[in-house]
Amino acid sequence: MATIGENLRRIRKARGWGQVALAKESGVSQPTISEIETDQRDPHASTLRKLGDVLGVESAEFFAQEHPPKPPKTPLTEEPEDRFDERFAATDVVSAEELQEKVGAEFDKLQGYIRGLKAAGIEGDDFQLKQARRRLEEAKRRTYAATSRATDLALNAEFGRDRPVYDTVAAYVGQAEAVAEYVAGEARQKPGEAV
Repeated sequence: MATIGENLRRIRKARGWGQVALAKESGVSQPTISEIETDQRDPHASTLRKLGDVLGVESAEFFAQEHPPKPPKTPLTEEPEDRFDERFAATDVVSAEELQEKVGAEFDKLQGYIRGLKAAGIEGDDFQLKQARRRLEEAKRRTYAATSRATDLALNAEFGRDRPVYDTVAAYVGQAEAVAEYVAGEARQKPGEAV
């Protein structure tokens, strides 16, 4: 549960106010604002009204439960599969690495978003959480495929290798799933048994 101070800090930052500017505009001293935000001081109702007036919120907002975070923008993850595959197939070594970095950054944002949802008390079968997990899985697939393609292209170019280079995410993910299935099958084999 968010404290009054945490809510004040969140609202102040979301509105683009610094403590000094808020102090000047509201008439509440900057040290007092700092002490409220760090939960070192319980504010009077009149203080919250003054701060709320400047920030454009009702005093009750300072007592609100923590709000769930907004979903991050992840255009590469949300791009339709056929369009992403066109972009993917057109990459060379450098642009495949750049694509991997961009989709990887979206993966990181989605992980942070899911942590934020959980911190806000959103669990289980909640629609937001299910959607975020679905997007995270897609970002993971696309990151893996872009990393694999960049590696294959680099090995072919730098060492004259003749590794197969695929033009779709599904082809790379399918190869990885086939290898994982084979390895799992090998692990289940008893020592000395033929495959």
